[in-house]
Amino acid sequence: MLSKAIHYDLTTFEGTIQSLEKYLNVSEREISKYIANNKDNYDSNEFIELFQITDEQLLSSELIMSSLHVTTNNDECSSIKKYGLVNLQQAILLDTPLNKYLQNHGVQIDLEKKQIYHKGKIYNIANNYRGLSGRNAAEWVSYKLFEDYQINSFFSCENVLNYGGNVNENPEFLYNLAQLLKDGKIKYDWMNDDNKKCYIIKFEAPLSNIKNFYHRIYTENLEEIEIDLMNRKWIVEKSLSILNDGIFHGGYTNEIHCELKPSVSVPISNIIKIYTPNEYLKEYKVNKE
Repeated sequence: MLSKAIHYDLTTFEGTIQSLEKYLNVSEREISKYIANNKDNYDSNEFIELFQITDEQLLSSELIMSSLHVTTNNDECSSIKKYGLVNLQQAILLDTPLNKYLQNHGVQIDLEKKQIYHKGKIYNIANNYRGLSGRNAAEWVSYKLFEDYQINSFFSCENVLNYGGNVNENPEFLYNLAQLLKDGKIKYDWMNDDNKKCYIIKFEAPLSNIKNFYHRIYTENLEEIEIDLMNRKWIVEKSLSILNDGIFHGGYTNEIHCELKPSVSVPISNIIKIYTPNEYLKEYKVNKE
């Protein structure tokens, strides 16, 4: 039985040190002292041993993790306020800006039949695909729709608006879809829509709703409780990393990604705040490059 819920926020330095203190019952002073004595040489196992944290203690709390999700829409987030944050499959099926956009561009996606209809053509998107380097356009679309369709976010990032996937301009999926259908308008019409705006959504999700932080080759022979323990030690390690970067390197140096489990959506009650880009930059004290 989990004894208490810890709202764990890695998105800021202050949130990280406060969360680690609450989780492990180690004072901020002791945590700071450990980081100061172990510049760039911190180790979560050593930290756990030093403060005599037991496995039972690591497992005793429900961790509810905060992260930042970047999205664009032209309805001022009204569908998010209705449905919460949803995965790509749900965004295609529900009454969302993406659903309407695809309809307006004559694109029909049948997830059950694994087919896409566009301008009188049928494209088969059976969910099999090769490794990253060998994928063709159909395989990329298949991968996005049936494997990589979960909600993605950042636990920590220097500036979420600078992420390489251009998610602050349009859904990544539209790039793959435009390539498959050989129709650049499918990507660029979204980017060039004057009513489209970017938002950064801070939300929280229980650790149990988040994908394991380790690839399945490392966890396939382990019990659930062993995997849970690994994930929790990973959170301690990333916490120490953020604190080390904040103290010695003037801020974040690494992006720390979060992927929810594919079937998970985020109810509106778990959305903490919706930021415009300027509000985000100001609150997170981001230096624009």
